[in-house]
Amino acid sequence: MFWWCYLKQMPSNMRNILVYAAALSLIGGGASLSQQADRQPYAIETLGIFRNMMMTGDFAPKVQLSAVMAKHPTTGVGAVADARGEITILDGKLIVSYGKEKAPADPATDAASLLAVGSTADWRSVTFEHDIAPTDIETFLAEAARAHGIDSEKSFPFEVRGTLSSYIMHVNAEPTGGPHGMGLPMAITVERKGGQIDGRVAGLYVSADLMGVATHGGERTHAHWVSSDGVSTAHLDRWGLKSGATLMLPRP
Repeated sequence: MFWWCYLKQMPSNMRNILVYAAALSLIGGGASLSQQADRQPYAIETLGIFRNMMMTGDFAPKVQLSAVMAKHPTTGVGAVADARGEITILDGKLIVSYGKEKAPADPATDAASLLAVGSTADWRSVTFEHDIAPTDIETFLAEAARAHGIDSEKSFPFEVRGTLSSYIMHVNAEPTGGPHGMGLPMAITVERKGGQIDGRVAGLYVSADLMGVATHGGERTHAHWVSSDGVSTAHLDRWGLKSGATLMLPRP
């Protein structure tokens, strides 16, 4: 009661300022609580912003790979700094492929312009006996997640073992040296495409707020192919799955 009597005795302009400041404080506190409540599971973290690479050609280094690997993430996908290659973390192993230059003896000494990572203590295997078309991949992942107790409105890592179909993949080689934006190439790439290929997939399915940050705008997934021998990797622009493949989902 005392504070209200004291407030009424103040000049109106000072009183308005204090009331406005209090309102801002409440709003700020609510935002902080909201951010804590919306914290992503599976230690999902994104370093760099995908849309900035696409729209402005921002391939500047954002993080050293050695610093990321020191945290022991399970799964990760991203791009090498200066548009020189692709980065994948599969079952905790770092795999880096370069478009033109020779790979360093230790790829962890390089840096990423974008890297989205996640971790899980244990995987659940889901084998399916039907083909998945490229246009159905994101729906399939969301439905499989929900069926196994994962909130598909939040982000989660995933892996796949099996045969990919109708795939298009690329490895960045160098900057374009020209303008960027919608409909323009993000980098000069080495592209590969075909009807089917064996291997593994490492990826993240992301919540709506990470679309355009960890993924292309309008997409919920960022996925990379890894060769069966675990030596090379590439960014998947388009991919489907043949029946008999195994989807690995984190245990909730």
